[in-house]
Amino acid sequence: MERTGRTSKLFLIILLLSMTAMTMSGCVYVNNRDWDDMTPEEQEEVRQNFEEERKELEEDFPNDRAAGRFTSYILDKVEEGIDD
Repeated sequence: MERTGRTSKLFLIILLLSMTAMTMSGCVYVNNRDWDDMTPEEQEEVRQNFEEERKELEEDFPNDRAAGRFTSYILDKVEEGIDD
């Protein structure tokens, strides 16, 4: 039973992060531009959206468990991509 719970939590994390990635890539695809071609205002909007998603995920998955550490790792990598 515990294994099923972990699997479902991991699936939920992957689903949420996939949705975030699709949203971010959708911004680039819809405008047919990449990050460097976005205006500073558009980049700031993406950063704000990311921070909102980050807060929600960190509340749902605290760092004291494996799912929380995995979530933090993925969020840190996404943030690195935004900051570069």
